[in-house]
Amino acid sequence: MEIWFVWLARAMYLGVFLIAGGMLYRAGRIALTRDLRYVADWRGRTMANPERHAHLVLAVNLLGGAALLAIGVAVLAVGLAFTVWTGAAGLVLWSYYFFLRVINARAEREGASS
Repeated sequence: MEIWFVWLARAMYLGVFLIAGGMLYRAGRIALTRDLRYVADWRGRTMANPERHAHLVLAVNLLGGAALLAIGVAVLAVGLAFTVWTGAAGLVLWSYYFFLRVINARAEREGASS
């Protein structure tokens, strides 16, 4: 195995924890301080009517962050294979993206009709 691939895999592994931390930070800011700036799409753009969709964005961030954190811990605890943890992390990240897209589209549709 090439040494650059090993370092790339290590960087990806550390990135799992950084992304999980970002998701859990957003969830904490929404839940604990009711900071509606974090009720946003994946780019960070605030959604229309954030009060109405805060609970959905909170759930997506909380579940996504917890899932990524569990994947990262499972790599160390049970020694998940590279293909397993990268596939699971990819599934979580794409699900996070698409769930936020659906919530954002719903918010825009409701905002346009009112």
